[in-house]
Amino acid sequence: MPEINPDFSLHSAQIGNEKNALLIIDNFAGAPAELRELATTGPAFSAQASDFYPGLRKPVTGHYPAACLTALEPLLKNRFKIPGHAKMELSLCAFSLTTTLPGQLRPIQSIPHIDTHDPNQFALVQYLCDPEFGGTSLYRHRTTGFESITQPRLQDYFRLVKQEVMAEDRREFTYINGSTALFERIARVEARFNRAVIYRSNQLHSADINSQGGLPADPRRGRLTLNAFFRFTL
Repeated sequence: MPEINPDFSLHSAQIGNEKNALLIIDNFAGAPAELRELATTGPAFSAQASDFYPGLRKPVTGHYPAACLTALEPLLKNRFKIPGHAKMELSLCAFSLTTTLPGQLRPIQSIPHIDTHDPNQFALVQYLCDPEFGGTSLYRHRTTGFESITQPRLQDYFRLVKQEVMAEDRREFTYINGSTALFERIARVEARFNRAVIYRSNQLHSADINSQGGLPADPRRGRLTLNAFFRFTL
């Protein structure tokens, strides 16, 4: 079964005005081809009604999710200044395939988003696809200057953004891929096979979806990523 590569390469940065930490890990899995092959076996991918992900997902089985926990816990505690006594829990580990074409998106899928307002939850995206499908970017909302959305910011932010998006009066909604009138891109991580990127789940972010060659639903040919959420209980 795939394991974490003990010799992975780590790069960290503080981004934007809020100086949020961003981690980029290359050569993350010890056997990434086996991990991608795992995505082609077992249950089929399916749409998840519980979230706004523009595509298909299926759970990652086997030892790999636990291996991620073991490898990442000390790293995240150190880089994100999490107390040593905090307990790390995995809430999601799934293969994801972006399959929704531009023009078929809902308005909320066309702008940067957060996964939660909880600053103690972290997101991992591991690219298991070709680089041309696009990586991940992080953003600042121009009107408020917010780069992350905390609970005190939550209600006013979403009310304002809804007003701004509807005021644009667009006939169709497409993937964001760079700065717009509403959002400024503050960091961009290019996709690279077996690269992982980690950030707080309450940071405004979006995938840089390149759909020019189509978005196949075949994990061997499409924009396949492994997505995980980790939460620390203090």
